[in-house]
Amino acid sequence: MRTAIATTHLVVTPGSPVLFDIEVTNTSDVIDGVTATISGLDPAWVQLVVPVVSLFPESTATLTLRLALPDDCLAGEYLVTARVVSVIDADRWSDHEFWISVQPLHNASMRLKPSVVVGKRSARFDLLVQNEGNVPMDFALAVADPTRVARTSVTPANLVVPAGELRTAEIEVSGKRPWFSQAVTRDLEVTAEHPELLLEARGTFTQKPRIPRGAITFLVLALIIGLWATIFLVVVDMLRASDAPTKSVSETLDEGGPSAVDLTAVGGSLAGTAVSSNGEPLPRITVEAFRLDRDGAPQPVGSSATGDDGSFGFEALLPGTYQLRFTADGFDELWYPNATDPSGAQDVALEPGGKVEDLTVSLIGKPGTMSGEIVTPESTAPTSTTITLTPVIEDPVEGAPAPEPIGPFPVQNGVFQIPELPTPATYHVRIESTGFEASEFDETLGAGQTKVINTVTLSAARGQVQGVVTDGDGQPLGGVLVTVSSGEFVATTTTPTAGNIGSYVILDLETPQTYVVSFELPGYEGQTVTVDLAPGQSLALNGRLIGGTGNASGSVTDRTGTPIGGAKIVIAGGAFTAETATLTGGDAATTGAWSVVGLPVPGAYTITVSSAGFLDETVSLVLDGTTPAEGIAIQLTRATATIGGTATSAGAGAGDVTVSLTDGGDPIVTATTTTPPGAYLFGDVAPGTYTMTFSRAGLATRVVIVTVGAGDDIARDVDLPVLA
Repeated sequence: MRTAIATTHLVVTPGSPVLFDIEVTNTSDVIDGVTATISGLDPAWVQLVVPVVSLFPESTATLTLRLALPDDCLAGEYLVTARVVSVIDADRWSDHEFWISVQPLHNASMRLKPSVVVGKRSARFDLLVQNEGNVPMDFALAVADPTRVARTSVTPANLVVPAGELRTAEIEVSGKRPWFSQAVTRDLEVTAEHPELLLEARGTFTQKPRIPRGAITFLVLALIIGLWATIFLVVVDMLRASDAPTKSVSETLDEGGPSAVDLTAVGGSLAGTAVSSNGEPLPRITVEAFRLDRDGAPQPVGSSATGDDGSFGFEALLPGTYQLRFTADGFDELWYPNATDPSGAQDVALEPGGKVEDLTVSLIGKPGTMSGEIVTPESTAPTSTTITLTPVIEDPVEGAPAPEPIGPFPVQNGVFQIPELPTPATYHVRIESTGFEASEFDETLGAGQTKVINTVTLSAARGQVQGVVTDGDGQPLGGVLVTVSSGEFVATTTTPTAGNIGSYVILDLETPQTYVVSFELPGYEGQTVTVDLAPGQSLALNGRLIGGTGNASGSVTDRTGTPIGGAKIVIAGGAFTAETATLTGGDAATTGAWSVVGLPVPGAYTITVSSAGFLDETVSLVLDGTTPAEGIAIQLTRATATIGGTATSAGAGAGDVTVSLTDGGDPIVTATTTTPPGAYLFGDVAPGTYTMTFSRAGLATRVVIVTVGAGDDIARDVDLPVLA
């Protein structure tokens, strides 16, 4: 594979996620999937936007990392390694190193504990300051009483709070107490000032009086009670000394009264039904009856609600002329039979004891909206999706035309919204998408309702793989075992030896899915292909099996291109093993060369190369009988690495800087040179992850995390700012 990164230096503010793009090109001849890992950062801070990106041969895609550093991530420079790895072949990978500059985050909170103190002459508060940022913060503390009556102090006056930690200061408050009356409240204003931040908190000190208010209140209440007792006794004595009052009522007060009227003898009734525009009964519709007075003005006389069958009724109504109004959520106001206001309403005359029935009205709901989301499996590409609605008639009339479908409507980015739908109504919903099974269901839309239906997940249609298997000369081969597998699923077939020789087809495959297709025949080298089957796809895939002996040759060098003589070469495949060594002592053209003959073809082999001072290297070799295996160049990697670079300050090399290298054990310490100024070097470093610390009096200390592999020559230049 071939990879490239967008930048080698990334500036990150904690709490604000950033994206890091890696461009990946599949240089192999099979479909591959790639993912990425990060070293040098907490893995919990890194997320792949797409966990695995699928790539066809010679295609390019972008692998995006989402870096979300928490607020408590310490500010500084971090060296990070991103490794791109094939999920098909773990031997295909690529590393990229880049710097992350974590910006300072000044954030803190402050509170008083307790915030309210009730006391006498003095009080004590604890001031708690929490550093919620990623750098140490130095606060200047101050406390004041706005009235300038109380004396205040804070200890210490300056408080240094490391990143992510809590520190405490003490506040003392004192003042003169009042002699009596109510308690005195003194408000405190506390500040913690930093060049980047100002924190404020408020507290309350309540001073109790020397003589409690309760004692004074008790004396006042006692005087009031005594005064009221005296008044009460005097008034009672006065009432006893006066004559009793007299009153009289007319003896004819209860004569006469209203005349009784029997409404059942003259009362009438109104009844009817409310239905929707498609004839379905409408329950819970409010129906109001208005009786017209002598001036023709409507006067309300009662209201009712339609039942489940849409019926309504009014009983024991006085004779007269009536108008009916129908209202409900989602419907426009309607006056019987189809008017929008009383002026257009039809009068209903009711005779004494009469009955008026079959007052049927048809209500049209306000337009409704239906919306929702349609999802397909994550591995599928975007497809053309449509949605069609067909009104449902509960009790269709025989011979009546079927309702016309509404739509189809396109679905954009998996979301649809269909406005201005007639309501109330039930709709049959049909969702269709290329390569997927159609999804059908019914949805009821109330009057004027805006309805969001549940998310619909489409199931892909079944797919198939078919083709012809031939030999190296293009002749069809019968008896070939064809296997299609994915996870626990396995399907097999065998190509026919007569008739349609060499052909095969495997049906009813779940899609979208990635399958491994293999072709096997004794005496021939098997072939295995990985394919992505799109939703409902019928994939044409031909196989070719090769069946002799072959040769392999090449050279061995180190990473700098220097030939390595005497290196051991072992070629193994199945039960076959061959061993040789690279040439030594010859000229540059022959030193390091090797050759092996008589390899069974077709065959898959591993070539393992080993030499003292180098890491073993293993490569794969496939002989198909048609392509010569020549010029196989193998590079060996030194078993150790070097780390070096230059330390600078104020634009010039900085000598005598102490450089410490450690992987958690005892550190290796060196110092930068003065000639050339600032240079340093660590040799024979074992592979691993190390922390390098650069320090010198008067200069800022820098810490760098370095991940080294065998044979790496890593250069790390570090700038040390001069301390103010």
